[in-house]
Amino acid sequence: MSVNLLDLLSKQVTGSLASQASGFLGESESSITSALGGIFPSLLGSAMKLGSNQSGATQMMDMMSSMDDSFMDNIGGVFSGGADSVSKFSGVGSSIVKMLLGNKMGGLLDLVTGESGLKKSTAGSLLSMAAPFLIGMIKRQVMNKGVSGLMGLLGSQKDFIKDALPSKYSNILGLGDMFGSAKQAVSNVASSTANVASNVAAATVDTGKKAGGSIMKWLIPALLALLALVYFGMKTGCSAVDNAADSVTNTTKIVVGGAADIAKKGVDVAGDAAGAAAGLAASAFGKVNEAAKAALDKITFATGSAGDQITKFIAGGFKGDGHFKFNNLNFATGKATIQGEAGTEVDNLAAILAAYPELKIEIQGHTDNTGNAEMNKQLSQMRADAVKARLGVKGINANRISAVGFGADKPTASNDTDEGRAANRRIEVVIVK
Repeated sequence: MSVNLLDLLSKQVTGSLASQASGFLGESESSITSALGGIFPSLLGSAMKLGSNQSGATQMMDMMSSMDDSFMDNIGGVFSGGADSVSKFSGVGSSIVKMLLGNKMGGLLDLVTGESGLKKSTAGSLLSMAAPFLIGMIKRQVMNKGVSGLMGLLGSQKDFIKDALPSKYSNILGLGDMFGSAKQAVSNVASSTANVASNVAAATVDTGKKAGGSIMKWLIPALLALLALVYFGMKTGCSAVDNAADSVTNTTKIVVGGAADIAKKGVDVAGDAAGAAAGLAASAFGKVNEAAKAALDKITFATGSAGDQITKFIAGGFKGDGHFKFNNLNFATGKATIQGEAGTEVDNLAAILAAYPELKIEIQGHTDNTGNAEMNKQLSQMRADAVKARLGVKGINANRISAVGFGADKPTASNDTDEGRAANRRIEVVIVK
């Protein structure tokens, strides 16, 4: 039976590391533990991918050979030496992270911060602290077994990693092909769709040829909506990918079971089917609070506003990538106070979150590059926090919202023009679940 490295890390490392890192980083132990729950399987999955070939496994083995793993016996010792000791340890971790993640580190940190509520800088520090413990654990399992032993161990972790790592993490890290989840989902959808067509055709023959036009009138758009839902899930990491095949299978049963009645009664169900397709799209966002949804339906959103974009996205427009910009939320220069009508877009966002109580978001603050970079980052964080606070006043639970300020790090336009700088000064909503 294969050793489960994630289980060993949980038992021997996670608790102690979370406790020590919590005090050093000034974050709650629960937030650190939550972050490690995404970090360790992400790092192990990336190690599995790197070590799946001779060259990558040799690179890892060379690195492990030169690394002192005595810290595995005394986690507290890493922190007892103070900032210099931790900095040296994190330096080793940074090299490991670079080797395993490459340019995927930023995407992973975005997910970790969204899930745990940590600041991105804190999550980055924790990632560098965690990496040596993972590699130290691997080293103690295979150091005397050579490259082939390392490749065998990492290959045996596939199922453990797959169970521990949400699909949105594996997608960001490029692990989907190794797990086969995305490809399998598409394959299942294609197979199930073929079965739908075959079964409906058979039902149509049995119940009268004239039923064919009525059935196909709404069946084709419904199937296209299902396929679009799969694509949406693959892009955003929602559970839609994992559930798509089941959704199509259930739809097959409904269609085939009702085909005879449709043919006999000649009922045109195009309107109902369109509503069902829209409902299927919305189901990707979890359950609906009907009372709050009724209130949401009464809101008239300004065209192009964040609320307008998000509601169309949820309704099945399948446009965008889950990032939405507030168009009418402005702040005075150097300030983070939401005043007057500027808060309407935030209040409308609260209405959307109330209607979809399982929806989680990240509020991202951005500035142009005018002035001090660190001050800009602080200001962008304060503005993101102000949006989160207003949502809280409207009754939205804080654990559904994370807020992060990027300062001028992520411009969408040139900072060389007034128009470009204005575009870069923005608040965005990102759907993370």
